[in-house]
Parts: sequence; C-alpha cells; structure tokens
Amino acid sequence: MNLYVDNNYDEMSRRTAEMIIQLMKKKPDSLVCMAAGNTPLGTFTHLVKAVQKGEVNVEACHFISLDEWVGLDGTDEGSCRQTLDAHFFKPCGIDEQRIHFFDAKRANLQAECEKMDALIQSHGHIDVLLLGVGMNGHLGFNEPGAGFDTYTHVVELDAVTKQVSAKYFTEPREVQMGITLGIKHMLEAETVILIADGLKKADIMQKALHGEVTNEVPVTVLQQHPNVHVCLDAAAASLLKA
Repeated sequence: MNLYVDNNYDEMSRRTAEMIIQLMKKKPDSLVCMAAGNTPLGTFTHLVKAVQKGEVNVEACHFISLDEWVGLDGTDEGSCRQTLDAHFFKPCGIDEQRIHFFDAKRANLQAECEKMDALIQSHGHIDVLLLGVGMNGHLGFNEPGAGFDTYTHVVELDAVTKQVSAKYFTEPREVQMGITLGIKHMLEAETVILIADGLKKADIMQKALHGEVTNEVPVTVLQQHPNVHVCLDAAAASLLKA
C-alpha cells in the first residue's frame, strides 16, 4: 500500500488525476471505474482539463459503474450516473457506447448484476478503480458486514449511508437499497486508488490503514490488495501513525 498525503484537497485531487492519467496512457483501452460523490469532484476537474487539452486520450477506454441508488438513473439529480455525466462523461465527450452503468430503475436488478459481472469478466478485470470511503467504512455500497467474496449485488443500505445520502439530493428522497460492484471485483482490480479528505474522514482512515481487517469496516480489506494507492489531504491523514 502506497500512502500520499498532500497539504489540501486540490493538491490531493491533482495527484489523483495524474495517477489516473498515467495509468490510462500506459493502457489506452483501460476498463475504468470511478466513484461518484463529493470527494472525487476535484479529481474529475483535473481529468477533464487534461482531456480537453489533449494531454490524455480516453477514446479507447471503457467506463463502468461502481454503484447506484436503487430507483434512480441518470435522469435523476443526485444519482451516481448524473454526477459522472455532469462532471466527467459529458465534459470529456465520452461515447455513450463506452459507458456501462447500472440501470437501477429496472425491475430485474439481478439481471443488471449479471450483465455487469459479464462485462468485467470479458475485460479480465478492472484496470483502474477510483474509490472513496464512507463514514462507516463502506466501499461503493458494500456496507458493514458485506462479504469479501461477492461480485455485483443489491444491498440494503446502512443507516449511516441513508442519513448521509440527503446531501446529494435537492429534494427529500427515501433511498433504501443500492446496487454495487462487490469487494471481490475490487480485490481483483489491477490498480486501486482510494481517496479521502477532511477531518470527518480522519477516524475512518486511521481504521482503514491501521485497523484489523474486518468486514465490519469494509475499507480495511484494501490492506490485502497488492497495488493500492491511498491519497489523502493533511486533515484526513491527521490521525495516522507517523
């Protein structure tokens, strides 16, 4: 595990974007998965600038969904797809045929899981996986108690996730379920980049890097991955051991 601590959020975001750019240059047809949420927004900003300036070509990449709120899709403000559309896919001009996202409004969500698993298998594995971490340690929607041997699945959201979800929506929504890649996908990914910022993430990052590996804190499983880069700002790293 490689740890990088930057002075502030923008420096961390710039470093993260540069890592992703270099990985895409190394393998131009990478299968890429990037979390939505607030933490990656700065990374997306720097990635978009690089694409628009011609510093990296993403035309051969394929982009897949990490997770989505059940009952939402890209037409819903606050959905994971809408966030990525607004902040990355559309500004970069990504071809729709190269975006493979969960349709979480489908009646048959198991079919969505199977379709995503088959897509990843057809590529061998995820090449570049950008993850954030929840306040409860979740990765995607792999909530506390999630199995480490699972692929794509539908889950009931943890109470903490439901509470935090309010910040993503302009109107009140009662989200109960999520669809997500499984932890086994994450462990099989070629390169994982985990990002966190702010004092609010200091406690969970201390557990993530120094705590016991347990599915009660899913992020701890990344201690077992052979190629993880952890990018933090100084506040998020403030409780880590020297």
